[in-house]
Amino acid sequence: MKKLALWLTTLLLVAGLVYPGGTGTAAAAAAPAYTEIATFIEGQLIISPAKSVLVNGSAYVPVKLAGQIPGFTVTADAAGITLTGSKGSAKLNKDNSILYKSSNYVAFKTLLKLGAIDGKYASSAIALFVWSTEDGKNKSNSMLYAISKLPGTMGTALGKKVYLYGHPGSHWVKSVQYVDEYNQNFVMQNEAGTEWILDLNDFVDNTMYYSENIDYLKYYYNGQTVWVRNSELSNSPFKNFEKATVANFRSNPVNGNLEMIIRRANGQEIPVEIDPTAGDYGDYVEDILFFKNPQTTFKISDKMWKSIREERAVSGMTITELLLAWGEPDEVYDGYVVYGRQYVYFLNDKVFSIVDL
Repeated sequence: MKKLALWLTTLLLVAGLVYPGGTGTAAAAAAPAYTEIATFIEGQLIISPAKSVLVNGSAYVPVKLAGQIPGFTVTADAAGITLTGSKGSAKLNKDNSILYKSSNYVAFKTLLKLGAIDGKYASSAIALFVWSTEDGKNKSNSMLYAISKLPGTMGTALGKKVYLYGHPGSHWVKSVQYVDEYNQNFVMQNEAGTEWILDLNDFVDNTMYYSENIDYLKYYYNGQTVWVRNSELSNSPFKNFEKATVANFRSNPVNGNLEMIIRRANGQEIPVEIDPTAGDYGDYVEDILFFKNPQTTFKISDKMWKSIREERAVSGMTITELLLAWGEPDEVYDGYVVYGRQYVYFLNDKVFSIVDL
């Protein structure tokens, strides 16, 4: 679970929900910051394209969702939009509403005044909880308690649409169940509407990711010319440092695993699975790819470059050339390095001999 918590923190940075200290400008700080948040009504996640939003610390609910809160009705006429609850009515105006993505949003504090409801914004889950009944209150508080027991930033997955290694398609994190102090479960819902349980105690790898992660990778890497580093790929189908192009990123439709699609010079597209245990997917991509021609960058002779392309270590190689041919050694000593059963000795910082034991 710790690895997942670390990855969720990375996601928040990608999505712009957490900012490193000192970033931005005074002008940017003055602009409204919109953060989409999940909405739970009576303890149930509302799955809808329209999300509630947090604007400079205040929660706003889409008018479309406000009409789903028990005791509220929404009417629209030439004079505007009116919300009516058990305690009164209010017409939307600049003081109690905002326009976001061409849709009307009402301030949550306005809903609290108009209806017999209560609720809470949970920053640890980036979610708004609304209830009007005792049962809804109990369900909400039970979930809020379970969220408080989750380590790190794991609560931020609640209410989100996610992808998972080993599970094709997308899934909604509908709720979290508290089992005991050391065990909590996510209740998931797949695209077919079927619910299933994700046991977080067994969920130890960074196997959950979001569409924002895919979009982030596409934005930075799609279309870039690259040279594939075979030493960092298991069973690579490429020739070492083969020149290619990053074509796309996707969730594999069969197993749900996050993949990078690399297009060869002949047009063939090869899917490469991104290591689910990588702390940062972008770092992993940059570990297996070079974005500048290594031969030119490191001023490698044609003879040595041929050996590197063939993944052969030969006498006279520099340390850099050896690393390009074989990758990182298993062990490093004074004057020699070890790759499995092969010992590579150096003289004047160049490969002197290679001994196979």
